[in-house]
Amino acid sequence: MFRIGDVRSSGAVVTYLIGADATAPLVAVHSWCRTGNGWAEMSLPQVAELVKHLRDLLKQAGGDQGANDE
Repeated sequence: MFRIGDVRSSGAVVTYLIGADATAPLVAVHSWCRTGNGWAEMSLPQVAELVKHLRDLLKQAGGDQGANDE
């Protein structure tokens, strides 16, 4: 299991890559702030779709500035 994310006093978003020899890998996303928390476990195709939606939102918010940056 690999953990990525920073914890701050105001909250955090942390992702975990969960894998086992006999099962397909999953990505778990856990977020929390002062008003509550949430989590999700997603398959790799679901994560890819989420990333696409987030990139589209960044393009809209930034007026396509840096849209091709990786």
